[in-house]
Amino acid sequence: MPAEERVEAPPDPPPAYDEDALYVLLDAADRALADDRLMTPEHDSAYHYFREALAMAPDHPLARRGFERIVESYLALANRAIERERWASARSMLDRARIVDAGHSGIETLRRQVELLANARRESVSLAQAGVRSRASGTAAKLKAIGRKARQPNARVTIRAASDPDGRWIYEQMNKAPGERRIRASLQIGAPPKVTVLFLDDLE
Repeated sequence: MPAEERVEAPPDPPPAYDEDALYVLLDAADRALADDRLMTPEHDSAYHYFREALAMAPDHPLARRGFERIVESYLALANRAIERERWASARSMLDRARIVDAGHSGIETLRRQVELLANARRESVSLAQAGVRSRASGTAAKLKAIGRKARQPNARVTIRAASDPDGRWIYEQMNKAPGERRIRASLQIGAPPKVTVLFLDDLE
């Protein structure tokens, strides 16, 4: 009885593109992303290199993922602008993200957040750095007063302080205001110290 013949699978066909050239483009795209060269300069940006990579190898997973990574970078930049209340910059980042991928679901979600925050009614209290540093009673009273407003439904607070300990002290004084609702606050390190309360319920 003849021995069973072993059939070997045919080798994978070679790619229809130059792999070395593709990875040169992908490496250049990664460097551009790291440097925030997302769409500019026109011929030395992540958008340019990923577009070239996709033209060379439309089904390559790294090339296909490239545009999504660019959009994610723009969304991160838009979030940073939102934290600093730089609404025009946030809108600009979202406009650029839309050029890369108009169908990305995160763009419209973040755009709605920008408009909500940009148009919200707000009240701000500027504080003297010396008063915060010395934990002055007058500064504490001012913070307790705005803490009442910060407890309102849908209020959102941003505390700007020179250090984490200063920020915690500011929050603690606001939290001494009467009421049960938890004050929702975020801290920014900076100067001069300031408390801003946004009233998002005005837009509902």
